[in-house]
Amino acid sequence: MVQSSGTSRAADETFAVNDYLTSRDVVDLLVANNKLRDILRRPEADIFNRFPNFWSRDNKEQLYRRYKSMVTATIDDTTGISTIEVNAFRAADAQALTAALLGYAEGIVNKLNERAYQDALKTSNHFVDLALADVKAAESELSAFRNNSGMVDPNHESDSTLRIIESLSIELARVQATMSQQAALTPNSPKAAASREQVRSLEDEILRRKLQIAGTNASAANQLGKFEELVLKRELAAKSLENAVLSRDKARQNVEQQHMYVQTITQPNLPDTARYPRTMLDLLGVGAISLLIFLVLRGFRDVALEHKA
Repeated sequence: MVQSSGTSRAADETFAVNDYLTSRDVVDLLVANNKLRDILRRPEADIFNRFPNFWSRDNKEQLYRRYKSMVTATIDDTTGISTIEVNAFRAADAQALTAALLGYAEGIVNKLNERAYQDALKTSNHFVDLALADVKAAESELSAFRNNSGMVDPNHESDSTLRIIESLSIELARVQATMSQQAALTPNSPKAAASREQVRSLEDEILRRKLQIAGTNASAANQLGKFEELVLKRELAAKSLENAVLSRDKARQNVEQQHMYVQTITQPNLPDTARYPRTMLDLLGVGAISLLIFLVLRGFRDVALEHKA
């Protein structure tokens, strides 16, 4: 098991993969895809090790036990390298089963990688969705405020109104100066009434504009606090969304860096000679057991003859 950014997780997952290779799930795959049952009842199989034999039942449990006796997966504590060993009645069968097990090991590692990737993205996407919902809620509140108040931006509205008041004040001063000049030169001029009406209109407009800025519940000054609160809320929500997206990207990169794969150090070998049966060793064993039985029986015979005598 190899991992691009370290070996801690890879070492842990190696044990899981080894357990998987000697599990019932793999037995089912080998039966379905690799003719495991046919391999266990080859013509070369002896009556004791073939499956099924004269004392074992042909069921999944007995098949699994027989599989466990023919396949071993061990891990070297020093190097962390996992070794798969398969015994079969034909060399080609052992090689084919080993190659199949390597393929299934690749499959389970890919599944573990995909699960880790999906879990990381699921959590990250959840936080992104929450942040996005907060942004939408803040935008909705800001839109409702603008619709209810009739103001897009109270600050902008105040600046615009102040410029209008400044312009009206300049116009008012000009009209008042003209009135003063007319009163001095032609006190009874018919234009005096019109000038007074113009002054009154300008003063009313200036007062109305000032009330738009402050002095009423609908004034810009009264709405400014609520507006700035909503704008701040929207900015904070947008910042949270940005951080959530960055965290999701970082989580994706971390998972991709921790991607694991099976590195095959040695390809499955095709044995030149069979390991079993060990003819000479078996003959010596049978001879030793036979001699022991002979000596025991002879001892019983001698004892029996002594008692008879």
